[in-house]
Amino acid sequence: MKYLLFLLTIFNSFFLNFNHHQKLLADTVINKQKCGNNLEDLANSLVKDIPDYANRVIQRNRIYSHPLDFFPFSVITASKPDLEPLPLNQTQYKSILKNADENQVKQVFFTTLERQYSSQNRIIETQNFHWLMLTNTPQGWQMIMLLTTLGYPDHIGNQNFISSPPRDNSDGVIAQSVKLWLRDCKYN
Repeated sequence: MKYLLFLLTIFNSFFLNFNHHQKLLADTVINKQKCGNNLEDLANSLVKDIPDYANRVIQRNRIYSHPLDFFPFSVITASKPDLEPLPLNQTQYKSILKNADENQVKQVFFTTLERQYSSQNRIIETQNFHWLMLTNTPQGWQMIMLLTTLGYPDHIGNQNFISSPPRDNSDGVIAQSVKLWLRDCKYN
């Protein structure tokens, strides 16, 4: 009887986990139509999936080798994208965009709300502003660069954020997430 109960428990556990995993996959599968030439559909799908992708990148890169005062952050949500482009003819962007035709560079602006828990049970939220530059190539959409402005809460206790200057964040968590999402978009 114990053996039968044990087998039923394992079967139920496997069956429930399998169905849950399939449901999760169904919710995060990228629709190939959203990866076409339409920037608006692409940006909406990308930004919707960014928190999930970012949190997976964070978990893969997590380091356990030393005690942390602050635990790794998580991305809670992302805003709707803004597709109104800024002029790129300023000299500071010329060197970055030298290999890209300015007319082929598409710009997507969005924010992320990120949360970090400290070892003293404090919650620190940041609202970060992202300027993503993409281009559509014969191989599919590719990221050119990502500029990020970090928004930290001021220490007075109200809901105001203090912003950092924009920085090239093309190798950061959000950029890695964008690259993974675009890769998945190509091969799904």
